[in-house]
Amino acid sequence: MQAKTRRAVETRWLYRAEGVALSANKFANTQRDMAYLNRLALRIWNAEAPGRKFPSIAAGKGVRHGNQLLSFCLGYSEIVLARGQRNVLVLLHELTHALGPCTHGKKFVRTHFYLLQKYARFSWALLQGVAAERGIVLD
Repeated sequence: MQAKTRRAVETRWLYRAEGVALSANKFANTQRDMAYLNRLALRIWNAEAPGRKFPSIAAGKGVRHGNQLLSFCLGYSEIVLARGQRNVLVLLHELTHALGPCTHGKKFVRTHFYLLQKYARFSWALLQGVAAERGIVLD
């Protein structure tokens, strides 16, 4: 499978997993104000990336993907959270990009699911089951 096609498949799988299997977590999916999300992000960043420059996190329009606007991380240093996506699940997704994995492959999923378990009250067993659907083994 070509790299571009593989990345598209990985992205569709992860977005579907976030929209279905991970959507039941009320804590992670509740809309939050930007002050709360910035405080949480700073706490996570200081624990997970000490000494690295903290990315700016702002509310914005997002970037068009199909027929919707999505949040995004730009160059590891700027996170924009689109309206309707200002929640812990999306914040942790974008922080995962800022930490390093830019594509939605195995490394991204492992890092993202680690953050979800540690900071968003997700069951490790649930996350392991979701990852296993894609053949990803969590450490």
